[in-house]
Order: sequence, then C-alpha cells, then structure tokens
Amino acid sequence: MPKSLVGTDLEPGKSTPYVLPVSLGSCLVPSPDGWVLKTMAEILLSSFAMSILRKVSSFATGHGIAKITSAWNVQKELSKLETSLRFICGVLLDAESKHTTSTSLKEWLEKLKDAVYDIDDILDDISTEALICRADKRVVTQAKSLLISPFVFSRRIREIREKLDEIAVNRRDFGLRELTLDGQNSSMENNKRQTYSFLYQPDIVGRDLDRDEIVHNILRAADSYALFVLPILGLGGIGKTALAKMVFHDVRVNKKFSKMIWACISDEFDMKKILQDIIESATGEICKHLNLEHLQIKLVRILQNHNYFLVLDDMWTDNVNKWKDLKHLLSSGAKGSVIIVTTRKSTVASVVGSSKPHKVGALQFQECMQIFTRCAFGEGEEEKFPKLLKIGKSIVDKCAGVPLAVKTLGSLLRTKRREKEWLRVRDDGLWEIKQDEDDILPVLKLSYNALPTDLKPCLSYLSIFPKDYLYYTRCIVMLWMAQGLLHSNSRSEASEDVGYSYINELMGSSFFQDALMTFDESMPHCKMHDIVHDLARYVLGRDLAIVSCETSEVSETIRHLVWDRKEFLQEQEFPKELTKARKARTFATSYNHGVMSKSFLEVLLSKFSFLRVLILSEVSIDELPDSVGNLKHLRYLDLTWNRSIRFLPNTLHRLLNLQTLDLFHCDQLLELPRDMDKLMNLRYFSLTSKLKCLPEVGIRSWTSLTSLQLHSCSELTSLTEGIGFLTALQTLWINDCPKLPSLPASMKHLSSLQELYIDNCLELDLMETAEAMEGLRSLRTLQIVGLPKLGHLPESLCSASDTLQYLLIKHCVRLSKLPNCLQDFTSLQRVIIMDCPGCMRSNGDDYNLIRRHVPEVYIEE
Repeated sequence: MPKSLVGTDLEPGKSTPYVLPVSLGSCLVPSPDGWVLKTMAEILLSSFAMSILRKVSSFATGHGIAKITSAWNVQKELSKLETSLRFICGVLLDAESKHTTSTSLKEWLEKLKDAVYDIDDILDDISTEALICRADKRVVTQAKSLLISPFVFSRRIREIREKLDEIAVNRRDFGLRELTLDGQNSSMENNKRQTYSFLYQPDIVGRDLDRDEIVHNILRAADSYALFVLPILGLGGIGKTALAKMVFHDVRVNKKFSKMIWACISDEFDMKKILQDIIESATGEICKHLNLEHLQIKLVRILQNHNYFLVLDDMWTDNVNKWKDLKHLLSSGAKGSVIIVTTRKSTVASVVGSSKPHKVGALQFQECMQIFTRCAFGEGEEEKFPKLLKIGKSIVDKCAGVPLAVKTLGSLLRTKRREKEWLRVRDDGLWEIKQDEDDILPVLKLSYNALPTDLKPCLSYLSIFPKDYLYYTRCIVMLWMAQGLLHSNSRSEASEDVGYSYINELMGSSFFQDALMTFDESMPHCKMHDIVHDLARYVLGRDLAIVSCETSEVSETIRHLVWDRKEFLQEQEFPKELTKARKARTFATSYNHGVMSKSFLEVLLSKFSFLRVLILSEVSIDELPDSVGNLKHLRYLDLTWNRSIRFLPNTLHRLLNLQTLDLFHCDQLLELPRDMDKLMNLRYFSLTSKLKCLPEVGIRSWTSLTSLQLHSCSELTSLTEGIGFLTALQTLWINDCPKLPSLPASMKHLSSLQELYIDNCLELDLMETAEAMEGLRSLRTLQIVGLPKLGHLPESLCSASDTLQYLLIKHCVRLSKLPNCLQDFTSLQRVIIMDCPGCMRSNGDDYNLIRRHVPEVYIEE
C-alpha cells in the first residue's frame, strides 16, 4: 500500500501505534496561539443531514414506504422528526459558512452527526422490517406480522427526536441561526478567489512548451476565426492561471492583438461584475455606477474595430445560456479576436470552447524541485543543507507535480532548518501549513465547496482506499449506493445512472484523473490525485480510522474502519479496542496477505451489526461464518480473491438489503447457498466458481440485477434459461468460461441489456442459439473476443440495428462473414476488427457493408 499522510505521529520521535491523526479528524495548523483543531466536519455533516432529511420526508409523506409507516402508526412521529431535522439542516448551513475553529463547536457537531446517523439507522430498520415481511410473504401492513413492534419504532423515533431537539438548543452557545434551505445567503463574497494579469516570471517553471503550443494555436486561429475561444483545463493548483499569464505577456501575442484584457470570473457568473472587470481592464475606467444595459452598450463600443485578446480566468459555470449572452457581447470585436478561458471543469470547456481544451498536466519532478528550492532556500543555500534537500525531494515527490502544493510547502519550510521540522512536514503532509489564500488547501477547498451537496460525501468516502488506488467505476457506484449517497431527481432515473453522472462530474471538476477510456468510450477505472485524496480524508475526519497496529483507542463515533496491516498474524485475534466502533458502516481490508482467522471473523460479524459495506478481499478465508446472515443492513459484500473458499453459508439469503455480491476469483467455490431468490435487491453479481450451471430458481428472482459478470467459471456449461427474467440487466460479462457451448434462448428477453462482453469462451458458438440475440433492442456495445468456434455472427443481431454503437471483434479465427443486416445499423459509431483473417479484407464485401456509414472503422488484417 502506498505511503499516505496517515499513520504518523504528531510528535517527532514518538511512534503512534495504531490510530492515526486522520481517525481523530484533526488537522494541526500552525497559528500564533499554538496548534488549533481545524476540520471540515460541518461541510460533510450538512450534506449528510440533507440526504437524511430527504429520506425522512419520503418515509413521512412519500409513496410506497409511507403507506407502511402509516399502517404502523409511526407517521406522526416521523413528521415531527422531519420538522426537527429540517431546522437542524438550516443551522448547519450557518455553521458551514462560519468556518470556525472552535473546539467546543466541533464537539457539538460530532454529537449532532451521531444523532443523524441514528436517524438513518432507524429508517433502515423500518425498511428492512418491510423487506422481511415481503420475503416471508407476511402482510407488511399488519402489526402482528412484524418482528419488531410498531410501538418500539415509534418510541425510538420519539427518543431520537428529543435527543436532536436537545442538541439543537445548544446552537445558541455558538451564535448559530437557521438559514433557509431553498436559498443560501451569499456572504461568501470576501472568500472568492481573485486573480490578476501581472506576471512574476521567475515563478513560472516548466510551462514553456505549453505556452508555445497555445500561442501557436491562437495565432493561427486568429487568422481564420471571427472569435476563437480556447479553454485551458486542469486541476486546481496545477498552474492554469500562471500559464494564461505567460501567454498574456508573450511578445508574439501582444504584437498580434490591439487590446489585451484580463477578467477573473470565479464561482459566481455575475454578468454585471464581469462586464465591469472587462471594461476596467480594457480602459482603466471604473464603472460600478452603470447599470447592466449601459455596461453592455459601453463594452460593445470599446471592442468595436479591435481584435482583442481576453483571458476569462477561473470560470465555473457551464450554463449555456449565460455563456451565449456573454459571448454575444464579446462578438462585437473585430475578426480574429481570441478568448482564453481557464477552468477546472470539462463541462465548462465543452460549452465555451471553439476547439478541444488545452489540458495542463503535472510538472516534471526536476521542475518541481526547481520551484521548491527557490521557495525553501535562499539562492545557493541548498548546498549547505544536503540532508534537508534529501527530505525535500521526498516532500516534492508527494506533491505529484502540482506546483501550488510545491510552492506552499517550500515556503512553509523556508524559515525552518531543523531536520525534525522537515520530517514532520514530510510525514504529516499538507495539513501543517498556514492556510493563506495562495495555499493549496483553500484552492482545493474552493473546488470541494463548489461541488453539489450530494457529491461531497461521495468524494470523501472514497478516501477509505489508499492513495494511488485504481477505482473501478462500477464498484464506486455500488459503494456509494450501499452508503445511501446516491439521490435521484426522478423515480425513472436508475441509481446507477445517478452514480455515473456523479463520476463524470467529479472527473470534469478534476477530482479524478488518469481515466482509461475503452473502445466504447466507457470509463472502467480512474484515480484520485494524491492531494485531492488528502483533502477527502481530511473532510471524512473522525468518521474514519485506519488500523495499522494492534493497540490504541478508537472512538465510538468511528463509522468506517480500514484494516491496513500488511498481513494477518497467525491466528490474529480481533482487537478488543475496535469493538467500541460498533456502529461502523464500513469494514475493509486493504491489500492484506495471510489468513484471516475464524475467530477474527466471528467477532467482526457479531460486533458490527450496522455494517453497510464489508470488504474481505484477499484474506484467504476458507469459510464464512453463519453469523454473516445477521448483518441485516449489509448492502455490499466483497469476497474477491479468496481462492480457498468452497461454500458460502445458507444464512446469506437473510441479507435482504444486499445490492452487491462480488465473488470474483473465488476459484474453488463449488455452489451457491440455498434460497438465493430472496436477495430481491441484488443489483451487481460477479462470480468465479466451479459451478456447472447457475441456479435457475435463485437467478430468476433477481429482477433488480443490472450487472452480471461471470469470470473464469471453469466448469460452467449452462447459463440457465432463468437469465431471461433479469429484465433490468444492463451489463453482461462472460469471460474465460471454456466449457460454455451456447447462450440461453431466453436472453432475447433482456430488453434492457446495453453492454454484452463475451471473451475467451473456447466452445461457444453464437450460431448454436442465434435466438438469444434477437430481442436485444437496447444493445449499445458488443464485444466478442477469443471465440475460435465462431463462424458467423447471427442475423438475429439485427434487432439492435437502431441502438448498437460500438462493435469489437477480435481473435475469432474462423469468422468468415459479417451479417448482411450490418449495413442497416444506422447508430454504429465505431467498428474494430482484429485478428479475424477469414472475415475482413480492406476491399471485401464486408468492409463495404460498414465503411459507408460508420464514422470510425479500424481493421487489423
């Protein structure tokens, strides 16, 4: 596991055996008065509380579950609870705007957060009780059918409401008031980031090639465009503004344009202020007294007959209409005018750009060292401190090429010449810095604060994984779903679609990076920038504990536990101290090796009954205890890479809330448990096993399943006709199943299937059951790789003629012909055919079938 900013001590020279600074939720910041506890807990709490408020509202007045709560006579208490929680959410907005460092307020927020979690647990108990009734075919609206009395539910709701009201009274001690939820006040004016066109050249390192490329592009565009807009896209702190300044002051640019203008947009797209700034930059005239109409008239007059160069720095809004209004005014200039827009959001770049954005990447290590030594030492002084320079190299390496982070840390160390001070920064990371406006933390906080409310806890939750972790997007979505972090705006919108939209937005805001795009333009995985990861862990704060040693204290408020030992010791017992965190919602192992003992598992499953996510990957367990069936809240169970496990307990069917069951590379698994049909909420199922046939009774009941992945099922000979009942299935992977001869005809009923991937199935011939393809009317992607028996693609594939966009065929040596109907596939965007010698020739009939209407055709003969 890569070294992160956790696991180190707060006092140099003393080891911290187990719980780390991050699990205490603290960020130690130098201040004149010593060390001040500073967190972003209020930001995350307000997001979480708002999501629970929506949930309470649906239980109290919505459809479906509200009918049940009404029959149980708990709706009255739920309505009172909704009122109390709505008030608290308004108070939290006020707390979030103050950014206080008060320790007593932090403690108050922790109590409040604990109460909100309790509300969520009660709501989950209610919905789970309803599920149990349905599974056992009991009348859910009759009190006598319930395992838990409605009176008990009513009492618990009342008690937590009274607790919430009692906590709320103390808000007065901190001067907090209720803000309205439908419109937050705009008191953040003074916190906006402002930029300017002034350039201090020695600060700019490693951007000469970027500058020259941009200058070349805009000079060429100025000769052919009436108005050319070039976005500069990149992570906060990466140097977009600095690069724009270099271009702005370039001699070639200044010779080309008659007016040079700079305006900072920032997070609010205030048309009046933008026009004022542009006019002031162009003329030096301050015109705050003018109304919007007069400003527009004045700007048009200023720009007329001038080919101008304008930088719009730090643009956040991707509202098309607002941009059109501004662009209409800016089009008043002469032909050949150019606008550069710097932004962190790809959606902004796509809205404003006349061409693809110029993406600003990380600096090289040596370039970062040049910045660091300039900031941390006087000229030539680094030669006097070789040990500090060596530590500095480790610090710079940690900054991952982000110049603002390098500059901030270097400046922090400029007045420090003791090794332990530098080691402290190296080991504790970016958080021991004074948070001035030019530091990386405010920049990242600004990015974080600008995220929609629902995305904030999603980003922070992913910090349970280590730095440099490769996030699989499907798993990200299912983890968010398990934690209740996905919120749809309409009933028709699937939770998975909401999750993928979150990922796209986080990618567009540069919080994710290194995305690998596949042939069908999907994004299977991505990474998080190290500094963004630090921010996410910082925000998660006291909710997270990283278990790295055997002893220490753990707070009862911990919600996510990550076991980060490099290996399990022989017969490792579960640390008693950890059981204090009995309300934890996540337990995850982090790349451990060795055998997790049965006693360890027994304690884990018996003490943590509130778990939503249980990740036991690669821990060499050979059996899972029956007590796993008691985890009634569990949504996500990951048993991947446990190659010794042969059976799963029959109690698994009691996990009625289970949405994800990942059995990837459980190679020795001989069978699935009984009564799997009761897992009605299962949405993602991945399996590696020695099963010969999938259980029809179990599978046909999984009507919520959206993704089915079968990997390396060495003995599988039948998929079962029950697969046709999976009407919600969107993705089907069949990979390395060497004995599978055909697909079930019932596949034609998979009307929602969008992605079908069939790889390395040596006996599979699609012509044997051509009927399976004829009903796939939603199919978007078809990938066929390594089917040596495949001679033809079935004509029944034509049912997808209106939807199929991406077709990949590879290593099918006997394939001799494509279906004639392929010429009718009007939606095809990309066709890739590789290593199919009998099928394709660049001048053959098959090629002529597709080349006329498919934009991208790639053939490797």
